[in-house]
Amino acid sequence: MATLEKIRRRSAILFTVIIVALLAFILGDFFNSSRSFFGPGTAAAKVHGQKIDIQEFNRRVETIRQNMQNQGYGNTDITAIQSQVLNEMVYTALFEEEIDKLGITVTDKELAAAMTGPTTLPQLNNQVQQQFGVMSTDQLHDIAFNPGKNQIPADVAQQLQQYWMQLEQDVERQLKEQKLSSLFMGALTANKLDAKALYDENASTATIKYAKVDYNSLNGDEFKPTDQELKAKFDESKNRFRTNEPVRSVNYILVDIVPSQEDLLAAQQDVEAALEVLNNNEGVDGLSGFFVTNTTTNKKSAYSNAVASAIDSLAIGKARVADFANNTYTLVKLLGKNDNQRDEVTVDVAIYAVANAAKRDSIINVLNSGKAMADVEGLVNSQDDMTVSYLDPNASQFVALLEGQPTGRWFSPDTMANAQQIRAIKIKKVAPAVTTYDVAEITYQVDPSSTTVNNLTSGLRDFVAANNTADKFTAQAPQEGYHIFPAQVTSQSLSVGNVPDTRRAAKWALNAKPGQVSEVYGDEQTGHLVAVALNSVYDKGYITMSEPTVYEYVRNVVTNDKKAAKLLGDYQGKSNSVEGYAELMKVGVDTAEVTFGQHLISGFPLNEGQLMAAVAAAQKGQLVGPVKSNSAVVVFEVSDIENQGREFDYEVDRARFNQQQGAGMIGRNLFMILLGNDKVQNNLLQFYQD
Repeated sequence: MATLEKIRRRSAILFTVIIVALLAFILGDFFNSSRSFFGPGTAAAKVHGQKIDIQEFNRRVETIRQNMQNQGYGNTDITAIQSQVLNEMVYTALFEEEIDKLGITVTDKELAAAMTGPTTLPQLNNQVQQQFGVMSTDQLHDIAFNPGKNQIPADVAQQLQQYWMQLEQDVERQLKEQKLSSLFMGALTANKLDAKALYDENASTATIKYAKVDYNSLNGDEFKPTDQELKAKFDESKNRFRTNEPVRSVNYILVDIVPSQEDLLAAQQDVEAALEVLNNNEGVDGLSGFFVTNTTTNKKSAYSNAVASAIDSLAIGKARVADFANNTYTLVKLLGKNDNQRDEVTVDVAIYAVANAAKRDSIINVLNSGKAMADVEGLVNSQDDMTVSYLDPNASQFVALLEGQPTGRWFSPDTMANAQQIRAIKIKKVAPAVTTYDVAEITYQVDPSSTTVNNLTSGLRDFVAANNTADKFTAQAPQEGYHIFPAQVTSQSLSVGNVPDTRRAAKWALNAKPGQVSEVYGDEQTGHLVAVALNSVYDKGYITMSEPTVYEYVRNVVTNDKKAAKLLGDYQGKSNSVEGYAELMKVGVDTAEVTFGQHLISGFPLNEGQLMAAVAAAQKGQLVGPVKSNSAVVVFEVSDIENQGREFDYEVDRARFNQQQGAGMIGRNLFMILLGNDKVQNNLLQFYQD
């Protein structure tokens, strides 16, 4: 009791201590994770309770960005890369979750078979060949884990071992995903009823002759829907417009930053001056602002038809403009010509493990006796009918090995006494000599001048300042020469209207109030300017008809219904032949083939299901119509019915069903199946200021 009394007397002190401790815990967690209490923490996204770590996400994004830049893609859209990486990481998370639930594993034997030996995954050998210049994963494994034997420094061997272990993890995950996919693929296979139904749907093709009047041939002003008609149609089809998250409806102006006419004229003068320099001097010196690439090529491998045509028309030492496209000039100067240049060679290459020089000589002798590569002991890897171009600079070292070697005889260029492996090479065929050209390809990109950029930017900023409400913005844009584009932005959006590099505009839309207009975003780096007006915000539920895209859809459907009613009234029962209706409609008679199991009728847009069903139900020689389709009022007659040239085959039609409606369809929709009814919580916009 004494202890309890002490606690009661000191309850105020204890309460203060507890509050301080809680604050310390919360603040400590906040500062450690940067946002965990008031934001997404380190989660770039969440799915099924799993977090996509922002640091790993950024690492992958940067890797892809660097790879693209190394391949020459300088102006990459970072938001597109981020979207791709996020989708891949979410997909992987869902796969791994399902794999764990099902207890899917990969044995050491399965992994070894996929990594090395005769059943190595083909893409692995290609991967290590490109990255390390070795012929197979077996060879890479031997180099990494037997550095002394292969005379590899210890630090290099350690890096190769780390690479190998990472490769094993990747392959193990790939094998698990293959097993999971196989389980899903086997979950829905055709029985005889499924296969027979698909056969019947595609068993016959009807040829029809038809006449039609398209709805768009009538004046829409004469069929304006009433408010009551629009509301009734919206209520009927509003499930099309259901949304599971808040949607922000915006209009935006997009201004491409492109050269002005003054810029193009100045560039033309620069190109004319460059041509004068090129045609009056040797080589390609004396150019400023031009990018020069020297190549040796033949016409068939020229970069483009325009370049090939220019080569044909040039004398040696002369230049001309070959092309102007996408604001880029391409100039070509012919530097030289060789009428007797070797083109390409076809070879067989094999790699063998050897213990000594005598073994090497023995292998070459056995091969030259006529024995197949695969039948000679010690084969590590081989490739037959490999074509090598003499014009490929990357192949110059290999081509040098072929100098002086006869066609049809095996030889080895590897003569080191302590070599553990040798290459055996046989020249099978040498292509005839061709005419080659030493060409300088010179490109000149016409960029917008600073004056042009300033004019475009100040013009849009002035417009936004003068029209700073959504209504003014939308109404006045066409008057000022700007085109308005509608779009919808959600928390998952990384851009506005899928326009690259508009993440800042999307982020603005998520925090703005209806009626507000954004500042101008973009610059020379993005290649465009964008300004956004927020029209309205829709919470979970249904997007209303105040949204322009919804209103336009409903208006078109109601208008077409009214046009169809008018046309049906005009033509119903007025003739007893397609030709008679065509004369009344003042149109021609056309023909089309219709198969019920397909989704398109030639001469009609997609999704003409009503018309397709009417054709399937019609008898040969029967006049049908006028009938209402989605796009026209149609009269038709089935002139011929052609049945399939085969009987029902369960195995054949089962395979078609699995591909179109069964396992194949599951594979194409596996991500959505794994995701289920959940949503991906995308937090990326909270991590970036730009």
